[in-house]
Amino acid sequence: MNNINRENRLPQVVEDRLQEAYNIIRKGENKNMRKRKSQDSAAKVQTGRRTSHTIGRRQVTYKRLAGAAAAVVLAIAVPSGVYAAVSYFQKTVQEEDDKITYEFKLNYDLVPGEYQVTANYLPEGMTDDGSGQYRSQTDDRWITVMPVYTMAALEQVNGQIVVEDIEQVEHTQIGGMAADVITFQEAGKYLTATWLLIFNEHEGYVLDIRADYSVPREELLQFAEALKIERIKDGSYELEEDKELREKEAAAAAAAQSDASGRWDDLMQQGIPQDKIHALGEELRLYDASHSYKITDYAFLDSIEGFSPDGFFDYSRFDGWLNPDKTLRPYTRQHYDKDGQLLAEEKTEQVILRVDVEASCLDAEAAAYETSLNFDLTYIEKTPSGSYTWAEDYYDAVPAEKYYLQMDNSAVYIDTATHTQGEERKSFFYQQLDKGETLCYTLLFVVDRDRKDDFLLSPMGHNSSLWQCESMTVQEIRDSLDGYIRLQ
Repeated sequence: MNNINRENRLPQVVEDRLQEAYNIIRKGENKNMRKRKSQDSAAKVQTGRRTSHTIGRRQVTYKRLAGAAAAVVLAIAVPSGVYAAVSYFQKTVQEEDDKITYEFKLNYDLVPGEYQVTANYLPEGMTDDGSGQYRSQTDDRWITVMPVYTMAALEQVNGQIVVEDIEQVEHTQIGGMAADVITFQEAGKYLTATWLLIFNEHEGYVLDIRADYSVPREELLQFAEALKIERIKDGSYELEEDKELREKEAAAAAAAQSDASGRWDDLMQQGIPQDKIHALGEELRLYDASHSYKITDYAFLDSIEGFSPDGFFDYSRFDGWLNPDKTLRPYTRQHYDKDGQLLAEEKTEQVILRVDVEASCLDAEAAAYETSLNFDLTYIEKTPSGSYTWAEDYYDAVPAEKYYLQMDNSAVYIDTATHTQGEERKSFFYQQLDKGETLCYTLLFVVDRDRKDDFLLSPMGHNSSLWQCESMTVQEIRDSLDGYIRLQ
């Protein structure tokens, strides 16, 4: 054993166990140990068998360490000790229906580490953004390496990783490590990412890699095979006082969230103040009095015929959704309740909403910044008292259809755009207005035909107090709303 160089040495706890066994042999007590071995029918290592484990990044074959005497030691003294010592954790897996649960029994005799992950292979077209994310420059493909589950991280999640809504788990090997490729239910319909979990019990980490649905399985595995994972320093388990502080902060956050949830429910029940809803042709003046907006006219159209493609923020979004006469084709719409449960799925007809707007800058300080000219469609429902409140159910397109015409409920067209080139397009719906200046312009929206009466128009980026339930009272939220415009 003394001839093993320092780089190849076993962890100290293993060496201690081996030396204890040698001492017993030297004292002539190996006869009793063999007797105990013969009674242990579950022993996993038999005399003379080659048994190897990964120590750091080196392979150590025990049979080569000390000849026949070492074989006796391994056969008798190692089964309950060496395996635990060279493994940072022991993993058990439970699969049931659409759920898989990984349980980790941690080996606290070993020091946890911190790791650096480097990609040595990227699928064609992808680049490294420097934060564990790799994205294609020509399409929507991506791969993300999530933060590494170190031993300390596994302890903080109570030694458990749970994945739900799975369709299939493929158990495989990557670089000699156990790995699971996880795909999810109806992944093709929802374009759900593929997960890849890699378990290295000999170096003490679990890798969590996720890839866009369009990334082929072979490319994902090739990406994972080429990863370089380096232990860059020792880590540490959470101190008891740190754990208590974290749990205290988590409890406080949960209590704050519960309070915010209660205020949200109260806000939904009270609804939108009537004086915050403005009629067609009526001025909506922002809460800070910096700008005002007025919708002077509107119409629902069947076609975008006659509107220049240059006025559309992204005309390519209409690809595949226009008939030859420029009317819109139906898309597959899903209706969800406020808890995210699917209620219905159906083909839905859509129309174009045209609104004519007047925007005015009222403040000299506000004139130093460009004015937002965009609106969004805020969907509402009636309360039992006949007033309006915000709709909590919602509608989405089936992801596989790649339908983006109602993205963010935003306008898709403006006829006065000045930021039309390159990076400037990020400000497509902004324009410079001087104090006292009024701009008249036209917006186009895409709307579901059966929801033409279900929304208010809200100046984009305003009415943000609606989302401040954690820091404002219900009354403060309602008072500080900027306001909405109802067409009918």
